[in-house]
Amino acid sequence: MADKASSSFASGEVEEVYGAESGWVEARNSCGHLQSLSSDLHHIPSPVSPCTRCQHSAENWLCLSCKDVLCSRFINKHMLDHHQKTGHCLVLSFSLVLCL
Repeated sequence: MADKASSSFASGEVEEVYGAESGWVEARNSCGHLQSLSSDLHHIPSPVSPCTRCQHSAENWLCLSCKDVLCSRFINKHMLDHHQKTGHCLVLSFSLVLCL
C-alpha cells in the first residue's frame, strides 16, 4: 500500500511538483516566442533594477516583451502576476532565459 501511494500522483499533484508551485522549470534551448521580440535593445534596464511594483532588490526578472522588471514567485510574485494578466511569456533572470 505504501509503495502504491508513494509512486502514484494525482494529475494536480504532478503539476504541482513539476510546475509553477514547486519553482522547478524545464530549461529550453529554443522557443517559438523568440521571433516576437522587439529588436530594441537600447532600453534594457540594469540587472540591479528593483521590482517596479514593490521595489524589492532581489530575485527580479526582466519581461522581454515590455521591459518591466518584476520580482519572482519567491518574493511577491509580481512577474507571475504580470504574465497571468498580460500573457507575456519570455522573461530574463539575468542568468537564464525561460519560456513560461
